[in-house]
Amino acid sequence: MKKLLLIAAMAALALGVNAEGYKFEKVWELNSASIGIDKGNIRQGFGMNGKFYINDKNTADGAVPTIYEVDENGLTGVTFPGGRNCGITYDQAGNIVVSDAVFPTAWVEAGIKVINPTTGETKDYVVPAECGLAGRCDFLGIAMGNMMEDGALFLTGKTPGTEIYTSGIAVFTVTGGEVDVDNCYLAPTDFLAGETATNRDNMTVMNFYEDINGVPTVLYVFRSYSGNDVVKVPYGSNGFDEENITTVDLPGKGACAGTCPFLWDGKEFFVYPTTPNYFDGFAIAEANSDPIVTVPATVSANMNAFQSNWVNAEVDADGVTIYQYAPGANFVVYRLTKDEPTPVIPDVYMLGGDDQGWDCTQGTQFDYDAENNVYTATITFPAEYNYFGFTTELAENNDDGGWAYIEPYRFGAIADAGTDYWYSGEEEFISLTWDDYHAIRIPGGKYELTINLDDMKLYIKNTYLRGDVNKDGEIDIADVTALIAHVLSKDYTESETFSPGNADVNFDTVIDIADVTVLINRVLSKSW
Repeated sequence: MKKLLLIAAMAALALGVNAEGYKFEKVWELNSASIGIDKGNIRQGFGMNGKFYINDKNTADGAVPTIYEVDENGLTGVTFPGGRNCGITYDQAGNIVVSDAVFPTAWVEAGIKVINPTTGETKDYVVPAECGLAGRCDFLGIAMGNMMEDGALFLTGKTPGTEIYTSGIAVFTVTGGEVDVDNCYLAPTDFLAGETATNRDNMTVMNFYEDINGVPTVLYVFRSYSGNDVVKVPYGSNGFDEENITTVDLPGKGACAGTCPFLWDGKEFFVYPTTPNYFDGFAIAEANSDPIVTVPATVSANMNAFQSNWVNAEVDADGVTIYQYAPGANFVVYRLTKDEPTPVIPDVYMLGGDDQGWDCTQGTQFDYDAENNVYTATITFPAEYNYFGFTTELAENNDDGGWAYIEPYRFGAIADAGTDYWYSGEEEFISLTWDDYHAIRIPGGKYELTINLDDMKLYIKNTYLRGDVNKDGEIDIADVTALIAHVLSKDYTESETFSPGNADVNFDTVIDIADVTVLINRVLSKSW
């Protein structure tokens, strides 16, 4: 409709949210020290399904590496077999993927574990030497596909047989539930070359996802560098597409590991750690855009020696859950949703129907019943026949533009072309419309009017029935008798058995013998 101007009023958002239209709230928080596990053994973690998953890599004194599940109350008691390194992530199917290789790069004859957190099913993949797999094994990015069956994990490249990290990406591939030796390889990548290339060996994390255009992509995040040291590398059946690499600039990005991409609200967002480095601040932004969310650090000093501040996103039908595990600080869960506009409830005015007449600058305003979402008014129509309609806006003056101004806001009854709607008293409601509307004609009396703009209906309750002098709900000879008695006594006081309003049958505001005459004629002719 041209009609109800529902103005979007954006609410103020907490926690440093910058952009209008979004709501960001903290759901719960737990101090990471409260779970009683040495933060040095749980350097990476992620959230999923309302829980966090962390890997305690401790093997000292016969300890067995264990994956723990954490919620707002601490350890839930649910555990899974862990790995001998802190690296823990997930794949696109929701499986847990954990590193079982000893730091820094001992993948050969070691490997990864994949766990279904719902069923507890576990798979151990041992990496044979012929894979030639080399890369950091302590921090892991999001894996492609389903690592129980068909998937791939991407790692920082390293020159085989040396401790020199190169500008390459190591690919660990699983096909048919087995290590795919032929497709495990180190892919040299020229795009990583440059003056800082030799320093990009420090816990670089690579997250697989499909970008906003549906392109399978590896998000390559250099831990030690901020700003545009994030690149999107298309990845397909032919390997990496270096011809179509995209640089991602994230304002305020810090040097912690932990950037995660996600698609929501028709956009491609990134949640990432911010400066000061090694604190726990983070932001959410589109590439090359100001953040829609900025969460300031809650700690006042370097919280760990591991350069990590893990944030990941889980998208659902109603919004996004953001999980943050900051070793040495906290487990925190946040919710990002759309801030639904709060509509301004329009006014409703009745035009005509009483002494004010038809005037685009005046109108009888209806009350808004918020509980039932309807508009109500009690109106006394003084004439024998009355005309009225409705508008949601009044003009400030009645010059030539007055009626033109309120025209888009006017509505009235649906009626035959060229005619007004005559209210008979028999209908349950009158259907209203914004287009080709008509005035409503109604007999004099007192009425309760209720308007529902959702279904465009006007409900009318007659509380003031002309001629029902004795207020019994009928108009008959008993009303004539009652009216004669009051005219003779000149006692027109409202009582349980006498209605002065109903007694003024001829609408002249005086109760006298003329009303008796009109009432007798109506009773005899049954024309009420």
